[in-house]
Amino acid sequence: MSYKIVIIGEKDDILPYQSIGLEIEPVKTREETINALKKVTRDSSVRIILITENMAEQCLDTITGLRNKTSKTMSIIPTQQENRGVSVKELKKEIGRSVGIDILAK
Repeated sequence: MSYKIVIIGEKDDILPYQSIGLEIEPVKTREETINALKKVTRDSSVRIILITENMAEQCLDTITGLRNKTSKTMSIIPTQQENRGVSVKELKKEIGRSVGIDILAK
């Protein structure tokens, strides 16, 4: 079985990732983002879920809840529009959860 990497976000932000083999889930609203997250979390062929920062900050509570219920890697990535710092904070949490320590601490 081949495993997939899925990226969730606004279409303009995620479309380029399709050219390198990532599956895309275009969303526009908080509700669509939550539904897409739940859908890909249930998909056994998906191993890594990437969420654009601008969509993730609307539903961080859902992301945290799903992270606690799955072994899939979920990471928030910045967009070219604006980096709000959410992606770095969440990446530190996810790495800490995965390896047990904060390896990105200053």
